[in-house]
Amino acid sequence: MDENKILEDINSCIDCKNCNEVCDTFIATQNPFQSPNGRLQIAKKVFNGGDISEDEKFGLYTCTLCALCDLTCQQNIPISKIIHASKAKLVEQGKAPYEIHNKIIKGIVDNDNSVSGKPEERLDWLPETYRGEEKYEEADSDTLLYLGCMSSFRVKESATASYEILKEGGYNFKILKNEPCCGEYVYSAGNLTLAKKIFQENFERFKKHGIKNIIVTCGGCLYAFNNVYPNYLNDWDINVKHIVQVVYDLAKEGKIKLNPLNREITYHDACRMGRKIHGMDIYNEPRELLANCGLTIENLEKNRGNSPCCGAGSGIRGIDSGLCIDIGAQLINEINTNEIVSSCPLCVFNFRYVNYKKQLGKEYKYITDAILESIKTQ
Repeated sequence: MDENKILEDINSCIDCKNCNEVCDTFIATQNPFQSPNGRLQIAKKVFNGGDISEDEKFGLYTCTLCALCDLTCQQNIPISKIIHASKAKLVEQGKAPYEIHNKIIKGIVDNDNSVSGKPEERLDWLPETYRGEEKYEEADSDTLLYLGCMSSFRVKESATASYEILKEGGYNFKILKNEPCCGEYVYSAGNLTLAKKIFQENFERFKKHGIKNIIVTCGGCLYAFNNVYPNYLNDWDINVKHIVQVVYDLAKEGKIKLNPLNREITYHDACRMGRKIHGMDIYNEPRELLANCGLTIENLEKNRGNSPCCGAGSGIRGIDSGLCIDIGAQLINEINTNEIVSSCPLCVFNFRYVNYKKQLGKEYKYITDAILESIKTQ
């Protein structure tokens, strides 16, 4: 972002504080440094060359970047983008990120994933049935099923179910034996220099393997490939879809058969399934698919474009796990059904983490896992 424009936007703030009313971190902490309004004032210091306190830096880095504040701002200030730009400025000045970020970033550089996964275990999710026939990069397809770090290592059933559904529907795709991290975590932490290097290297790898289309399972990967890569790669020309969109088309075309499951669930809209995604929102497709699976869908009071963050956005769990838990628990406690379904594996993973810490007694499922259960139900 242009720094003069950033300061112009910040100075246009009328201090109404409406943004604070929708901010998950401010609602949880009541700390002005952890509010959109407060973070704008911190950003103003950053871009005016002033020093900020440790508490102010912590305020910037505990923003989930959910972008609800952007929707609320009467002045149309892109608050979340300014907060991210402030982190990037601090990194440029050598004042950020935190050591936990550097540790995770080192894992991305060394092991191609952000979740401390062992590279040799990356494909443990791959169903035994298909292991002998999988051709990986050599498969005759220009479409890549990109699983990402969370699906590959932490919510493995999201990878397994997505893969199996595409096979069931006769969809032509390939996977990579050594899939790289998309780099969104590095970008979110503010290390733009390294992030751009990762973006370029990944793009070259995709081109080398003839990739023209990417299907993702993770909202963070969708955000990276759809929003961020085009901003830094002038020749980025790969079409990106979420697995939900592809499975929706397979169901519409009658290539997969959905059978009734007959139970109630709550569907959670991840931030990066619509509100934060340029040029698309993915709100109707998951609901139609789940309804066609015979599931009765409850919605959060605030849903679709106004849906709250799961609590783990922008990697804040590593910075303040207690805050992450408080935000997630507040959301989960609003839900009446026993089962919660999401289309982002990070949300599923964080809900399970919060559930474990708070003993909330809910079940959490990735959407293709529910759909695959429907397909296999007779």
